[in-house]
Amino acid sequence: MNPTVTEALPILCLVVVGFFLKKTDLLKKADGSLLSRMILNITLPSVIFLSISQAKIEPLELLVLAASGLAIAVCLRMIGGRVASVLKLDDPTAGVFILGCMVMNIGTLMIPVVGTVFGPGAVSRTAAFDVGNSVMASGYGYYVATQYGSKNPQGLTSGIRRVLSVPVLWAIVLGLIINLAGLTIPGFFSKLLTPLSQANAPLAMLALGIFVSFKFSKWKLMSLAVFLRMGVGLLIGQLIILLTQMQGLDRMVVTLASAMPIGMIPLAYAATEGLDTEFAASCISFSIIVGMITTPLLLTSL
Repeated sequence: MNPTVTEALPILCLVVVGFFLKKTDLLKKADGSLLSRMILNITLPSVIFLSISQAKIEPLELLVLAASGLAIAVCLRMIGGRVASVLKLDDPTAGVFILGCMVMNIGTLMIPVVGTVFGPGAVSRTAAFDVGNSVMASGYGYYVATQYGSKNPQGLTSGIRRVLSVPVLWAIVLGLIINLAGLTIPGFFSKLLTPLSQANAPLAMLALGIFVSFKFSKWKLMSLAVFLRMGVGLLIGQLIILLTQMQGLDRMVVTLASAMPIGMIPLAYAATEGLDTEFAASCISFSIIVGMITTPLLLTSL
């Protein structure tokens, strides 16, 4: 077996563990939401801050990766919006469909995998890519959800405020400041953040497993959304790699990230903004199942 896949399989198998813990009622769906909040607000920022602050990577390289994440999300937003219009989807379903096409699951799936397999250098590059993804997911994505949802529409300013409230963004900024200034993290803070960062991978995989379900809504439309997110997304990623002539870890990051399953944000926005929550849960769940197959295959090809 490919050594890279051998490294990745144990961490991916924790998704299966999380699923069976839910099926045996040892964990509930509410526990998955709690774990997700802990990951996004505590453990993931710790991983990203430590990785970027200690990374040996050029700022221009980080900028290209961030632009790549943004470009892929923007392209899929346009494609998803056009498809939703052609299919004449109702607003609550169209909002989920568009968000599902453009939001990549970087924080709770890709970063744990690449951190385990490739180390901190890959995590810092993935975090840079996720800047572009997060701008679209947390900022513009929120704006999309309010426009298609049944609640009162909000302006783009609300989306910008939402982006600025994301802890991951500030972890990236602070990590870059320390890195570029040549500073060293004080021992106390390093010892505080290290165990938190080490908890990220198992918690993220267990949380994904808790959210997996085999009850699918609107399966044809769901399959189309997952194909656009993971299949067409991968093609766009390869085009970016070709145009920028990326190599090494940068090429790996864009290849894997562009083919990641749908992130959790569509489900959160569906619940708060009046979108189709059942369809959102189906899309995310099905994409995770597909990702459990495609991620090892992509790792084998890299």
